[in-house]
Amino acid sequence: MDPFRFTLRQLQHFIAAADAGTVTAAAEQVHISQAAMSQSLNELERAVGQQLMVRTRTHGIQLTSSGRRFLADARELVSRAADVQQEMTDRAEDLIGPLDIGIYTAVAPFWVPFLAEHFIVPNPQVSVRIVEGDGKDLQRQMLEGQFEAVFTHTGHLLDGVRHQVIRKGRGYALVAPSHRLADRESVRIADFGDDPYVLLDVPAVRDNQLPKLRAGGIEPNIQWRSSSFEAVRGLVARGLGWSVLVQRPPVDVSYDGLPLVAISLEDFEPSDICIAYVQDRLSRRLTELISVCQAEGARLDAETASNRAPQTG
Repeated sequence: MDPFRFTLRQLQHFIAAADAGTVTAAAEQVHISQAAMSQSLNELERAVGQQLMVRTRTHGIQLTSSGRRFLADARELVSRAADVQQEMTDRAEDLIGPLDIGIYTAVAPFWVPFLAEHFIVPNPQVSVRIVEGDGKDLQRQMLEGQFEAVFTHTGHLLDGVRHQVIRKGRGYALVAPSHRLADRESVRIADFGDDPYVLLDVPAVRDNQLPKLRAGGIEPNIQWRSSSFEAVRGLVARGLGWSVLVQRPPVDVSYDGLPLVAISLEDFEPSDICIAYVQDRLSRRLTELISVCQAEGARLDAETASNRAPQTG
């Protein structure tokens, strides 16, 4: 078997250079000299037989098309090497190593505090990095090697992404107590007619929820928009419109203390909350994270079924 022409260290230097944008910044990041960094990058390009980057004084490092493709492979190789190196230790002892995850903004308030208490604190040797944002954007970054997993909805998944469900989705209509449908246990989308609508204005909702409302027989009369989950709830609580949400806090009260009413939707199929990933073999860190979240999701589902059966279909 021919020996490998490049080393893991060279791959690490290439990733650092691509992320940092300059040779100088990359060298500082990995604690080597600028000359040593340049030499390592040159040797890597000779080893793979292609130019991976263009280096200029004015624009720093620009990846070539070959470099962009190679970067994703390099991240995967380095990540897998770290897993192999620590696999035996992980089996016998505490979880160890990095875990970079993305979390869809609308999901974050419900899962980040739980992760902090039940996964991050109990596993101090796991270096967890959490980035919030749009679910699809985070998945694109995951496909490029930026994250090991992304918390999102099954309805937002991109092609080539795998997932495991951690909690069933339960879409519901949210109204103020004064709304004409507030005393109903369940409704159909068409029942709202031309009532003012409050939109959770994030790309994933616009792309997935609005078509479902139109399929239910209405053209949403959008009067208010906000990218903030709690701002949407606050607008609804003041009687300014109704909305459809999937995440539901344990208390039907807005931030400013006004009551809200959640009504089951008969003809709206929500997507489930899931952890998305791309790799064939999951690290023990990610496997444990998924297990912890699935147990919490099962507990919450059981609690919801017993406490809110009349309101949550």
